[in-house]
Amino acid sequence: MRFLAAVLVLVTSLRADIVEQSARNSKPSGLLAGVARADITPPTGIPHLNWGSQTHVEATGIDPAGMAATALVLSDGAKKFVMVDIDALNINGMGDIHERIARSTGIPAGHIRLAATHTHSGPMFQPEKGPLGVDPKPYEKMMAAYHALLSDRITAAVLEADRNLRPVHAWGAKGSGSININRRMRATSQGPAAVGRNEQGPLDRELVVIRIDDSNGNPYAVLVNYQCHGIVLTYENKLISPDWVGMMRKTVEQAMPGALCLFFQGAAGDQGPVEWGTGDVSVAHRLGRILGHQAAALALQVETTRRVPHFEGFVESTAFAAKQPWRVEGPRESTLKFVSKTLDLPARRYTREEISEMARRVKAAEKELEPARQSGDPWKKHQAEARWRRFHDLLLAWQRPYDPTPVQVDVQILRIGGMAIAAMPGEPFSGIGAAIKKASPFAVTMFCGYSSGKGGDYMPVESEYAYGGYEVERTPYGVGAAEKLIRETIALYSQVQ
Repeated sequence: MRFLAAVLVLVTSLRADIVEQSARNSKPSGLLAGVARADITPPTGIPHLNWGSQTHVEATGIDPAGMAATALVLSDGAKKFVMVDIDALNINGMGDIHERIARSTGIPAGHIRLAATHTHSGPMFQPEKGPLGVDPKPYEKMMAAYHALLSDRITAAVLEADRNLRPVHAWGAKGSGSININRRMRATSQGPAAVGRNEQGPLDRELVVIRIDDSNGNPYAVLVNYQCHGIVLTYENKLISPDWVGMMRKTVEQAMPGALCLFFQGAAGDQGPVEWGTGDVSVAHRLGRILGHQAAALALQVETTRRVPHFEGFVESTAFAAKQPWRVEGPRESTLKFVSKTLDLPARRYTREEISEMARRVKAAEKELEPARQSGDPWKKHQAEARWRRFHDLLLAWQRPYDPTPVQVDVQILRIGGMAIAAMPGEPFSGIGAAIKKASPFAVTMFCGYSSGKGGDYMPVESEYAYGGYEVERTPYGVGAAEKLIRETIALYSQVQ
């Protein structure tokens, strides 16, 4: 027996590894990826008019986190797919950039997805927000120049990512984040429905990451998917900022040197940050670091190849020890499959009672305008004007003749081996994303809103219409739209299996 033990120790010692096995010891997975990043930080002085309560129009500074667009190209050697993470409120008006990328790369337009992080502190000029009477001409020129910069730099980032294509291994993990909360405050005797904190409201805190390693086992890219509005910074903020997302990316990249982090906003229509409504950028940075550490902890645990412990005998030491080094058994399955579909969803229709109630609100707000203007209090005047304009714009929208034409919305699913990324435009409520993720047949599934394609704006689930509030008052979708989208998106899984 002693002789046998000695032989085992000898054999084990001959096979000992100083460097543990990793993806570099695996056969190729067949998956290729390339990443690249562009700085899309604008000059100070550009408008960032994203809040009706803003009393200023121009940004006076830049968040040190900066503004970025990060491109990822995936390929199986035959077909390619592009995803671009862009620090922006939305991707409205970026259709020409989408088409330019297709022309420049030869990648089909349907295989290209632009996605906004949904920061409310990026460059934007929305004349229906901020102080009344602002001359739009100089700001429209500035925004046109910035759009040209976006077009050049985003396209260049995609081209660079395409040139950077290399063999990779990829796998993901699911965990929990802690920086979001339901933001739809219910109406009470103290006030109407509002955007705020609703601790009893629907909440989705699932955090999903996909880690991509190069063929040497080095982290190359980390995709993070979570659902939380970029509204830590609100009307008092005067900085161009990616909000909490920028610092989240930096935190992940600090934890995984050599990797670029991409963020894909989830179903955040009813999900806001646990702390919000401030002009203090340090709050956004703190929340970003919290989620960044949570995402990095998940990514660090991911094994991008099939790597398992192997029993390889015993070693004599202070304790008689089993030798169980981790060995790579091979690559994970990395088949790329894609499906997209344009859905016809019911349009919103307002009743006579709803329109009459909104007209009453407009008249009540009109009566408050003149006293507020004569009060000598600039903030009181501004608030009265913002209130009137909000009701007035809603009434104009509600009074338009009802058009029964279905609202079209594009949905898509990209399969990467045992993982899937589902996406749609606009601001779906968390119940939509949660249902589609739960029904997925894949081990890891991301659900992303705020993406390119037909459709847009808020999409509430049926149970939320009765509570009213900002998102319900402006949605173009009728009751049942979300539920139909959930059913039809789930049905698409079978086409990529």
